[in-house]
Amino acid sequence: MPSGGASLGVNLRHDAKIMTGPNSAAPSPADAADQAAYYAAALHALRFVEARSPTNRRFGAEADARWGAFRGNLTTADRIDLLLRDADAEWPAAFGARNVFALRAAAEDEAFGAEWSPLDPVDAEELWRRILADPAPADVQEALATAAADRGLRLAPLSVGAIGAAEKLIVAGPSALAATAIAFASGSDLDWADQVVCVATPSSHRQLAALAAALLNTSKPTLLATPSRAAKISSGRRLVVSGDATTEDAAWARAHANG
Repeated sequence: MPSGGASLGVNLRHDAKIMTGPNSAAPSPADAADQAAYYAAALHALRFVEARSPTNRRFGAEADARWGAFRGNLTTADRIDLLLRDADAEWPAAFGARNVFALRAAAEDEAFGAEWSPLDPVDAEELWRRILADPAPADVQEALATAAADRGLRLAPLSVGAIGAAEKLIVAGPSALAATAIAFASGSDLDWADQVVCVATPSSHRQLAALAAALLNTSKPTLLATPSRAAKISSGRRLVVSGDATTEDAAWARAHANG
């Protein structure tokens, strides 16, 4: 990285302790398609949170000027990873690949980890231009739908009903995850990280659940669980499950729900 010069304006320190809860999925290395889809979903979500509360250091002319002064020999792939590291520090475990792909080798406060490979510079430049050409999602519902589409998911409408401030839920399936997050966005006195356990094994499901914390602007990470390893889940949780959950995730959620 270049020494001296202008600051990029992102926090490169990772001193926040990330608590991801039962992050128990088996490691799931990303192939090229998974990697590209992950980056697209993360950047579209970042466009939403930046539009919601502009910093002028992620996207736009001011951010481009800072990057031009800072970049040295760095590429657009490096810029994307720096932005996602910074966002992952602000919204713990929401944007990094470590949580999405359950990369156990990475440190708890590291967004990617040593085994992660960044995008090819040419692919990164193409993706960056495409993301900037798209309008930022207007609300949490659109942000979730966009991220889901990036990951090849089609969300189905689902009613979760009223959610009380003291109610605990266990949720499985991307459509159920999205519907629950949308309900939290429109609710009051609700705490996503405290009230919801998301059962999600596929990386696409995990990313949607992880991003929900940032989209809801909570400083605590989504609590993720999988059937692959025992996890302590408090009892008395209401089940919210959709037909697009994996068979194993749905069964595990039902087994741990109230009644």
